[in-house]
Amino acid sequence: PPPAPVAAAGPLPPDALRNEYGAKKALAAAGVPVLPEKIARSAREASEAAQAMGFPVVLKVLSEDLPHKTEVGGVVLNLADAAAVAEGYDAMLARVRQKAPTARIDGVLVSPMARGGTELILGAKRDPVFGPVVVVGLGGIFAEIIQDVAVRPAPVEEAEAMEMLRSLKAFPVLDGARGRPRADLPAAARAIAALARFAAAHAGEVAEIDINPLLLLPEGQGAVALDALLVPAAAQ
Repeated sequence: PPPAPVAAAGPLPPDALRNEYGAKKALAAAGVPVLPEKIARSAREASEAAQAMGFPVVLKVLSEDLPHKTEVGGVVLNLADAAAVAEGYDAMLARVRQKAPTARIDGVLVSPMARGGTELILGAKRDPVFGPVVVVGLGGIFAEIIQDVAVRPAPVEEAEAMEMLRSLKAFPVLDGARGRPRADLPAAARAIAALARFAAAHAGEVAEIDINPLLLLPEGQGAVALDALLVPAAAQ
């Protein structure tokens, strides 16, 4: 049976459209899995947050003016102790301010470093003909080369999300080809369905959603959105 129509949800909180932290908080409330994260506004706060969550950690600059953080040096990976976090915090903000001096910076996001798994790209956008659609494809180094994606009108149920995954040319990579561990496909299907429901419910406010990557862990270990961006309808 076709998915039940999705009622428009209440308005998004303002920070959902402001930066990665707000976007992930809104998506998490809709059922997309995310890591525990904290916003730091000083090197000391970043170090304390990292110690509380356990090393290694990742630092990412938070700014509504910088949707593509890596281009301005706004991401530091694999920091293994408090001193490295404090140093990484100061060095990263110095780089960002040099490359994007006018960007408004909300703070720095501290999150655990995720390891292993296979990267997927999930997205949603408003199609002029079909309305909101959801997109899934293999991420990481393969994404640019293969252009291997599945697209469906949103919302989708988990069974249809699983069909989307199976339709990818790269599906054998997820399904344990050549001795790779089989990925947690049900977790991916749940995340796709949650994103699709969110996209359908907020089609009036959000023009585009990017989750890049969704890290899909081995069978039974789940999936987690490592980065997310919501583009407001007015901005497209």
